[in-house]
Amino acid sequence: MKTTQERLKESDILWYRYVIPTVQTRFPGQWRTEIGTERDLKNGIDYTYTEGSKEITISARLWKSRPCQHFALRWKRTKYPEMGLEIASRLEAIRKGEEISDLTMEGFLYSGRLWLAIIDTRTLYTAIDGLIPFMSEFTVENTEPEDLTIFKRAPFDLFTPYQIEKIILPLKTVL
Repeated sequence: MKTTQERLKESDILWYRYVIPTVQTRFPGQWRTEIGTERDLKNGIDYTYTEGSKEITISARLWKSRPCQHFALRWKRTKYPEMGLEIASRLEAIRKGEEISDLTMEGFLYSGRLWLAIIDTRTLYTAIDGLIPFMSEFTVENTEPEDLTIFKRAPFDLFTPYQIEKIILPLKTVL
């Protein structure tokens, strides 16, 4: 089983190797990783994208699996049940006017394609506020079977088609 740091590093490598080259036409600017920085740990910002003078911050999640029609949001961890994860921290940041990412991107590498959903982060978390107890969930094992992260599903049908940008493209790669 990989450590959290190993999984983050792998995700970052996959993002640069597959996602960025595949979406280059839509996002032709420069990408900078924030993974492991204070901006990541405090504000959940994984990447900063810059195009000209415009800067966009991004929370990203990438799966190597069949695409799903929901955003997966970290809710709880069984090893530390009292600690709220990204759902709690994003909702608190919105309430306090603190920095959160501009966009949330959820991607899937599957069958030679990239399936990517993009949404305004405030729109995503504002929509689920109050719905969390009713949202379906799934778990992912961390470092051992007793240590699970519980994710809540924010289904795409909570949003209008105009609120989610969907990109489905054949994978391009940089080795």
